[in-house]
Formats: sequence, structure tokens, C-alpha cells
Amino acid sequence: MQTKSSVWRYFDIWLAAAVVLLSAFGVLMIRSAITGEPNFVGYDLRQAIFLGIGIVVMLIVASIDYRYFTSAHWAVYTLFVLSLVLVLLLGAINNAAQRWIPLGPIDVQPSELGRTFLTVSFAQFLALRRREIKDFRNTLITIGYFGLPILLIFIQPDLGMSILYVVMWFVIIVMAGLPLTHFLVLAASGAAGLVAIIPFLQSYQLNRITTFIDPASDPEQAFNVDQAIISVGSGGWFGKGYMQGTQSQLGFLRVQHTDFIFSMITEEMGFFFGSLIVLGLLSFILFRILNIANLTTDPAGQYICIGIAGSLFFQIVVSVGMNIRLLPVTGLTLPFVSYGGSSLVTLFLAIGVVQSVRMRHRKQEFG
Repeated sequence: MQTKSSVWRYFDIWLAAAVVLLSAFGVLMIRSAITGEPNFVGYDLRQAIFLGIGIVVMLIVASIDYRYFTSAHWAVYTLFVLSLVLVLLLGAINNAAQRWIPLGPIDVQPSELGRTFLTVSFAQFLALRRREIKDFRNTLITIGYFGLPILLIFIQPDLGMSILYVVMWFVIIVMAGLPLTHFLVLAASGAAGLVAIIPFLQSYQLNRITTFIDPASDPEQAFNVDQAIISVGSGGWFGKGYMQGTQSQLGFLRVQHTDFIFSMITEEMGFFFGSLIVLGLLSFILFRILNIANLTTDPAGQYICIGIAGSLFFQIVVSVGMNIRLLPVTGLTLPFVSYGGSSLVTLFLAIGVVQSVRMRHRKQEFG
């Protein structure tokens, strides 16, 4: 058995540096976004504190052999599902949604934490059944495995996170070798399912979809997206300068510290010093995670990295897409950049798990 210190030489310092640098940049942009907003005073400091917590969490999780988590995958899955049930029973209601469990000074969002926990548990669940991947019954079992937490998240309600979980399932099982015939059957079923859930959507969720198709149907929602597009377009190549954006600083661009932070960054920092840097760092992070998936020979480790990379990629595409009206507004924020303490810590937790896989990718160093 190798000593604990020996595995640290495989710690991906470049991946760690990229997520810390991007998160620090996010803190600076949040500071600009909340300037002049008395209700958001101190949000930048809180985000900086959560960044520090996130770094500690990443290092602690990286030091733990990820196979301790995968070996207890049923316990991890059960605790996650129970936390979602607890949200529905005792969760705090905010903006007509019940997604958080209040724990003293902070609110914990289990659906955010579950992005990592469910990926870890499902990775092991699928790794143990990989020889049955071509059996359609196995595919249906995996749908049930993911379907229960997705249902609990959907009724909070949280449509954006529900879709993200569907993407996580899809990415992992496709990379595990899902047959094309299964995919075609599921695609048809999924299309029917989307139609079936329309009557159960909340009014604001329907508004986001109809506004995307017909902006004139909801002037207020369309106004937000219009201002985001103006912000992106007016930033130009080099931006208007830090804290100098007109749309953001004068209050035209709303929720610029969360949903529309990409627009604010592009307006103030421009294409070269804003959006290009953010998207470049995000692309680099995805590349490093996928590289780790390629390095490890453990199927569960591969699925973990692929699932985390897939969910990050989807969130990036949706967040940027809704800022430039390519996609409807879903509430998914820009990873590592947008304001959100539990979200940021969860992302660092995921990176910690990926680092654990990287640090133990050599068979001869498995303890």
C-alpha cells in the first residue's frame, strides 16, 4: 500500500488553479454586480468566504479515496433521496419554490449537493451492471434509479435542475455503452414525457418557455433578456471597464449577480478580457476532467468524471445560451462565477472527487 503522501503527486494542480482563478474572478464580478444594491450588500464577501470553504472541501475530499464513497453507493443514494423528502416536508420557501433546508445562518440545497452524490452512487451502480448495459430492462432500471430524485426535485419545483439531472443520467449511460436502439426508444418516450408534464409546470415556468418563443407574450421577462442582449452587444471587444457598465450599474440588467452575470461580464470586460477568459477557463476545466476520465481504468471513476463534466457542460451551455436568447431562461447559473454559496461549495466538492480519482488512477497504488 502506498503512503498517503505519495498520491498527492498526482493532484491536478492545473485543474485546481483554474477553478480557484475562475471563482476569484467571479467574486470580483459579483462585487461589481451588486454595487448600488442595498439588498445585496456583503454578497461579494460571502461568496469569497464560500470560496475559501470550497477550497478546503476540495482538498479534504481529494484526500479521501473515492472508492469509500462508491462502495457505500446505496447509502449515499438513500441519504440523498431522504434529504429531498426532507426538503418537501421542512424546507424553506423562497420565491414560490421549496428547495432549501435551513441550517442556522445558511440554507442548504440538497439538489445542488446531489449533483455530486448521485453521480458517485450511479457511477458505481452502473459499473456493477456494465455487463447488462445492452439489456433494455437494465436501462429501465437506471431510469427508475434517477427518476425518483428527479421527480422529487421537479415538484419543489425546479425545472432547470430536473433537466440537468436528466442530462447527467444520459451522459453517463451513453458513455457506458447505451445501444442506439435504446436511445431511439427513450428519445421518443422523452418527447412524449415533455408533452405530458406541461400541465404540471408552474406559471412562471410556462412564461419562460412562451416568452422564449414569443417575447411579446411577457414584456417583463422579455425585458430582462433584451437587457442581457444589449449588455453583451455593447461590451464590444474590450468592454466598458470594471464597474462602468451602463446596463448593469444603472439597474437595467436584473439578477446580474446570478442568472445574467455572463452578460454583465461581457459588458464591463468585453470579449477578450471577459467572456473569452471565462469560457476559456471553463473549457480548460472540462478538458482536465475528461483527461482524468481517460487516465483511470476504474469504470466507476470514469463515469464519475464523465457525469461531472457532462453536467458542467450542460449548465454552461444553458447559462450562456439564455444570456444571448438562444435558450429560454431556466434559472441555471454560470458555474464557479455566479453568486451562490451552496452551489460554489458543491462545485468544489465535485472537483475534489475528480481529484481523488486522479490521485488514485494507477492500479498499483490502490490500497
